[in-house]
Amino acid sequence: MSNENIHDYNQWNKFLKYLMGRNIIRVAYFIFNIFFVWRTIVAYNSVFLAGLIPAFSLLGYLIIVIPEGHILDRHNRGTVFRISSLLLAFTYLILVYSDSLAIVYLVALVSSILSSINSDAFNTILKETVNEEKIQSAVSLSQGTNAVSELSGIIAGGILLYLPFEFLAITLFSLPVISLLFGLGKTLNRSGTVDKYGFRGAYRIILVLVPFLMLSLLLNGLFISLDVFGSGLIHIILHGTPFDYSLFIAGFPFGIIVGSLFTGKLSGVIAKTGTISILLVPMGIVLLFIALSRIIYLDIALGILLGVIVIFINIGLQTIFMKAIPDGVMGRVNSLVTIFSIGGSPLMAALFSILSNYFYFPYIMAAAGICAVLVSLPAFRILKNLPEKVSGIARLVESEGESNLIQQPS
Repeated sequence: MSNENIHDYNQWNKFLKYLMGRNIIRVAYFIFNIFFVWRTIVAYNSVFLAGLIPAFSLLGYLIIVIPEGHILDRHNRGTVFRISSLLLAFTYLILVYSDSLAIVYLVALVSSILSSINSDAFNTILKETVNEEKIQSAVSLSQGTNAVSELSGIIAGGILLYLPFEFLAITLFSLPVISLLFGLGKTLNRSGTVDKYGFRGAYRIILVLVPFLMLSLLLNGLFISLDVFGSGLIHIILHGTPFDYSLFIAGFPFGIIVGSLFTGKLSGVIAKTGTISILLVPMGIVLLFIALSRIIYLDIALGILLGVIVIFINIGLQTIFMKAIPDGVMGRVNSLVTIFSIGGSPLMAALFSILSNYFYFPYIMAAAGICAVLVSLPAFRILKNLPEKVSGIARLVESEGESNLIQQPS
């Protein structure tokens, strides 16, 4: 094995360790949401109060997004990863002392901030450690294991609903500590690196991405309708049990796992703009059917089908993004993309929760499905030639930076 192959092998193993650490954080995140969303809707019989739990993550991330992106571009990303895991453990520890609804909202807010920082650090580490030729494989593995961690968190959250509360508090504290151990691998120390792009250069690259950001905001906002209305659909309309609810929510990530098994064979078409646009149509139709169905196990089957469709859309979108964005500006751009993708979820969750006070919530979910179908044509136009546009702006910014350095007196 050549030195280059050994280096690639070591870098890939480093990526896998951080992938494991990130997924453990995701498990804790979903345990928290599944447990408290169900407990809130049972205690208060209110979709609005339950929907506020995923909604509370938006405000904190809006505050942290700008400094976080700068930190990830100029400092050791592994250190950021480990610190966020440690702080998250102590955030969940608050639940040992109080589990009132106000404290739950507070923990939801802070834990979402730290989970997002942890996820952003991982995404920049992926770009830093994985060769461009392996980016789609890394993205596919990341998306597939995302679903595994989500499914694990949903199942664990459902089980913990039947156990004494102390088991939940211990579990939520322990998982970030375990994640910290997986994140002990070294990453590039960026404190001495020269920023080739600066604020103005990063802004010009971000400006090209605005349509892509809006698309991410909308799509991720539509997905969250399952979480917001799932508890109400199962508990209020279908009169199901916590087991039925856990099974329904678990269907979506299970479908993602099933779909990820076929991503390798379909790698040639997944990242094409036409494929992504076409898949938005069946995605919207499935959402519509879930909203109108009154059979629990049919809804579960439709959730699995939705997960299969969404894995192909997500891999395509993230592959296009990862290949297009230069590593030197990855932290700042990824933070902004995350606020539109992950941030779209709590924003739409808040909107859905408010609308549920005025409209029959299955109709709102049906409208989300129709919206997904309608956005398929604009999505094709948005994604077409996006990588070339971003790469062109990046090259222009780099060349301007080099010219400025040459013109500076010694």
